[in-house]
Amino acid sequence: VEKTLGTRPLLTGTVEELQEQFAALSALLTSPQLPLDDSIESKDDIADGIPIRIYKPKDATSTKLPIAVYYHGGGYVLGNLDTEDPFCRYLAKNIPCIVISVDYRLGPNFKMPAMLEDSLTAYKWVYANAERLGGIKSRVFSAGTSAGGGLALNVTDALLEEGNNSHVQGVVAIVPITAHLSSIPVEYKSQYTAYEENGSGVPIIDASTMKTFFEAAGCKYDDPRTFVTLSQNLSRFPPTYISTCGKDPLRDDGRVLEAMLKKVDVKTRSDHYSGVPHCFWLFPNVHGEEVFANAVKGAQWVLSNSV
Repeated sequence: VEKTLGTRPLLTGTVEELQEQFAALSALLTSPQLPLDDSIESKDDIADGIPIRIYKPKDATSTKLPIAVYYHGGGYVLGNLDTEDPFCRYLAKNIPCIVISVDYRLGPNFKMPAMLEDSLTAYKWVYANAERLGGIKSRVFSAGTSAGGGLALNVTDALLEEGNNSHVQGVVAIVPITAHLSSIPVEYKSQYTAYEENGSGVPIIDASTMKTFFEAAGCKYDDPRTFVTLSQNLSRFPPTYISTCGKDPLRDDGRVLEAMLKKVDVKTRSDHYSGVPHCFWLFPNVHGEEVFANAVKGAQWVLSNSV
C-alpha cells in the first residue's frame, strides 16, 4: 500500500479530520482495480425508508438468484453506497447473486443502535420482497466489510433473537468488527492481542482510529447488538465466512469470533492475509484479486452449506 501511494495512509484525528481524510482517499480510489462491469445493472431504491442500491446480472432475467444484503465499511461513521460499488458488482457477477447494498445512518449525527436498526429494516424488506426482486426467499444471506461485516453479523443475531432463523442462510464477514477490548470474553482474552500488536505503526486504521469511531457512533462496549462476541445466540448461527488481515487492529475480532463459533459447532470458513493492513485491497495497484475471489468462494460455500 505504502509503495503504491508513496505514503502511509492512516485515518487519524477527530471525526471531522477522519471525514476529510476519507474524502481525500475516496478521490484517490476513483480508479478502482475492479472496473465497472456493464453486465451488471444497478438501481437505487428505498427499502422501508432506507436507501439501497440493487445490483443484478443482466442475463438473470429468467433465473431466480440468491440475494446478498450488503453493508459497507467505514467505522459506522464513513462510507456510502458508492464506497464499495465495484465490489458489489463483482459479487453479483461472480457468485452470482443479487446484491442489495444498504445506506444506513452514520455517526456522529446518529448513534448506535441506529445503524443496526436501518440495517435490519432493510434486510427484512429484502426478505419480504425477495421474489419480486428476482431472488429466492430461502437463499438470502448477510454480508459486509469492516463495520459492515459487524452489521452483517449483528443483523443475523437480531433475526435469531426474534426467532427468524430461516430468514438468514449465512454470513460473509470481511475483516469484521466483532468485539471491544473492554468486553472480550475472559476465555479469549489471551487470543485478543491485535489492538496491542497493531495498535500503532500500521496503515489505514489503528487503535486510536477505532476509539474515535466507537465514540462517534456511540458504541457501548458491553452491547451485544454492536459486538457479536457478546451474543447469546452464537450456537444458532448459520454458516459463517470470515476474513482477517495480519496488520489490522481488527485481526483478532475475526479470529476470536471464528473460535467461538467453532466451539458451539457452527460451520465456519476463513481466509487470513498475513502482513497486510485493514482493507488493503481498496487501493489501486494493490493486488486484491485473491480477496475478491475468496469472498466469492466464501459466499458460495455459505450457500452450499445452508440448511
